[in-house]
Amino acid sequence: MILKEGRLKLVSTTPDDPEVQQLAQDYQILKNLSETKIHPQPMPSRWCFRIEQDNKLIGEIRLQNIKWLNRKAEISLFLAGDEQGKGVGTTVLRILINFAFQNLNLFRLEAEVADYNEGGKQLFEKMGFVTEGRLRQAKYVNGQYHDIIRYGLLKPEYK
Repeated sequence: MILKEGRLKLVSTTPDDPEVQQLAQDYQILKNLSETKIHPQPMPSRWCFRIEQDNKLIGEIRLQNIKWLNRKAEISLFLAGDEQGKGVGTTVLRILINFAFQNLNLFRLEAEVADYNEGGKQLFEKMGFVTEGRLRQAKYVNGQYHDIIRYGLLKPEYK
């Protein structure tokens, strides 16, 4: 499946896509990924998309841990460092939110962002996600523990 808007396209992929895995090895990306992304656990259901711009791989976005009974899923995404801060995150997140709410008929989306990831926090807040909690010292990076901010977005809240 391919979702497209302008020069950007999300190309359906698998969690072990070698090009995505190679891109994810960049430290700036790796430190922001969840532990389940680094050491995948069996997931009941997920949609994984390569993010390509002008046919170049620049990141990945996922709907994961989909709970069909509760109509909810978690979102995770990463972009290559030189693509951050250019509006790409906003576009691909909007595409995925629309896909989740309109095509999959999900009701709730969730995300986790490390407290030091200012760009990630701003992105989810800009897209209407609400801070729902804080997991204290839940992420260990470079010898330090960091909090994880939990975000949620309900279908009726999304504009």
